[in-house]
Amino acid sequence: MQACGADTPPKAVTRAFYYWKSSFQISSYEKQTLDTCGVNKLYIKAFDVDWNFSTKKPMLKAPTVFKDSLPAKMACVPVVFITNQTFKNIPDTSLNTLANFIQKQIKYVWTNKPYNEIQFDCDWTISTRLKYFKFLDLYRQYCQGKTLSATIRLHQIKFAHKTGIPPVDRGMLMFYNMSDWKKPQIKNSIYDLNAASQYTATLSQYPLALDLVFPLFRWAIFYRNNRFMTVINKLDTNTLDEQKFLKKEDNKYYVQHDIQAFGISLRKGDMIRAEELNQDELLKGTKALRKQISTQKLTFAFYYLDPDIISYYGHEQLQEIFSSFELPY
Repeated sequence: MQACGADTPPKAVTRAFYYWKSSFQISSYEKQTLDTCGVNKLYIKAFDVDWNFSTKKPMLKAPTVFKDSLPAKMACVPVVFITNQTFKNIPDTSLNTLANFIQKQIKYVWTNKPYNEIQFDCDWTISTRLKYFKFLDLYRQYCQGKTLSATIRLHQIKFAHKTGIPPVDRGMLMFYNMSDWKKPQIKNSIYDLNAASQYTATLSQYPLALDLVFPLFRWAIFYRNNRFMTVINKLDTNTLDEQKFLKKEDNKYYVQHDIQAFGISLRKGDMIRAEELNQDELLKGTKALRKQISTQKLTFAFYYLDPDIISYYGHEQLQEIFSSFELPY
């Protein structure tokens, strides 16, 4: 492995976004973002697979409806999310049937759309590792020369000796959801470089070519009596700061009286934690990761493409974050 130094060449980076909605329809602002930022790859959720406890079989959920055609000259990757409970419950003898079922659904959902890579997203555990890895091996028969990739969580990097290395061509390191968001004492579960540093010490030794995805999304988490209640996406500090019924302490807000707000009933004493991240925090992360990831040719992606999310940053900031990962170090 090449030592880090002034003569270390910049990485060859493909810029990408995830598209994670139930219908594929790109707005003019989203198209402008892709063009301005030089993005030429999209990871698009094709569908989810979950376990049906009634039929005791895997079932298709939330297939994406394509209202727009895929962007011209854009590499588009279908992503299949499979719940961990699917692999907890499925017998080994049905894994080949699952692989066949998913391939049929890909052909149906992804009709006449070219792709050179398929990605599986599953937060597998030690108990489901063998089934998930066997499924990936079985699915290879349908790849026909295509790249097979899988998402990798930070804990699966740190505890690779227990969780194993998936039998795929590439891994997509999800550099977010770093802490347990159900715990009220956590500062920011989406993105916390201090928390991340506990997982990345062995990153350069990970024996799989890694791509990387950073978060852009934001949300607010509600607690009552220190118990997690719910999450509201896209609710940020700007909106919370405007509410007179809230008392702010850092990124936590305390409800001062019973009230109906944000589509839910709030009680006096409830706590709301706003989780978002700014450009500086993302730039610090790219600086750290470009040194730690040994893969020289990789994809750098943002999660996810949405007008409300990307307008929070703006094209100039997104362009700068993309560029920062491509710098020599």
